[in-house]
Amino acid sequence: MEHESSEHEAHVGPDVHLPDPSIWPFVAGLAIMLLTATLVWWARVEDQRSLSGPLLGASAAITLFSVAGWAYEDGRMRQKAREQEEHARQGARRTQVITFAIAEGQLEAAVGEGGVIDAIQNAHDDLRAAPGFEDLRINVSSAEEGPSQVIVETTWSTAEDLAAFEETERAILDLISQHGDEVLAGSPQTFDMQVVRDTKDTTVRFSMGAAVSLFGALLVGGFAVGAGLNLFASEATAEGDIIIRPEVGPFLDTLTIKASDFSHKEITLPPGVDFTMTLDNQDDSVAHNLIFFRSEDLEGEVLEGCISGCEDDGTAVRTSLELGIIQQTFTFTTPPPGRYAFWCDVHPDTMIGMLIIEEGALLPGKAPPADDAGADSTDGTGETGETEDESAGN
Repeated sequence: MEHESSEHEAHVGPDVHLPDPSIWPFVAGLAIMLLTATLVWWARVEDQRSLSGPLLGASAAITLFSVAGWAYEDGRMRQKAREQEEHARQGARRTQVITFAIAEGQLEAAVGEGGVIDAIQNAHDDLRAAPGFEDLRINVSSAEEGPSQVIVETTWSTAEDLAAFEETERAILDLISQHGDEVLAGSPQTFDMQVVRDTKDTTVRFSMGAAVSLFGALLVGGFAVGAGLNLFASEATAEGDIIIRPEVGPFLDTLTIKASDFSHKEITLPPGVDFTMTLDNQDDSVAHNLIFFRSEDLEGEVLEGCISGCEDDGTAVRTSLELGIIQQTFTFTTPPPGRYAFWCDVHPDTMIGMLIIEEGALLPGKAPPADDAGADSTDGTGETGETEDESAGN
């Protein structure tokens, strides 16, 4: 029988290690999903990068943290397995379980100051100083009637460490024996057991508050990084005070909107002419419109003089707010010389321009008139002003 028992103990020995459950793969998976979604949003919806950019930075930070946490947890589990294998070679870890009963009506005294439970808790400092000590747990099952049960569990690196502590006068059983009025006589029992599978985690873990604070810091930091990237991207096209914009050609009669920006920031027209203009919205998922004001004041009164195509067929030079790729053509009479601001209602901070009315300005796309010498030498057909007879006579 002894031989069979030893073989069974060797079969289930302490070299068996099962990894502890980990939430990191789940957290990393959610973070990667969030990162993918925000990356698609950032890439496809250009006009909303002021929000998608910071969110992309935050999700990237959380993803990196989750992957790092997963890698750390995996390394910790591997280290734990190696430590258990080392303990198996040096001697199996031991757990001592002591059970005893507290007499009826003595539970309050046992838990109170100077009671047996209080004494065991205070002995934790002595236990921590003992070689090989790893953990102490106290469980109390209170009963309304009859005795209450207590379980005290200590864990040790090796059986030799436990035996050495038991030889001192500070052992748990010694403390229990000093409280005969509280402990039911004959109830203490001791069990020394070998640790087969370790499910305790003696390493330091983040508290819930620390974890939430860390994730919050990563979220705020990620938003700051994303916002900084957006700001850098917007300023990267600037050179001094001059904004470098893609070449779109001179303004003719169409003001194009792309990525929530006007193709032209300045439009120059002569005064008192009926001008037909087209607003071409190329943003398929964002609504835009165009409003001209009576001065450079962006919050002043709206310019009047619309002839056709404006919002509600009114006289205010203002187009309807429309969503999707659409063209709006309208005709208005240009005001007296001056500077007249225009913007989009939805993006008043970024979609801003200036209508400049100047005497002598040409309509867009029109060639300048010929000078006097040119007028004398050519007619409207581009032929010289001399007749063929005069030329022949000369």
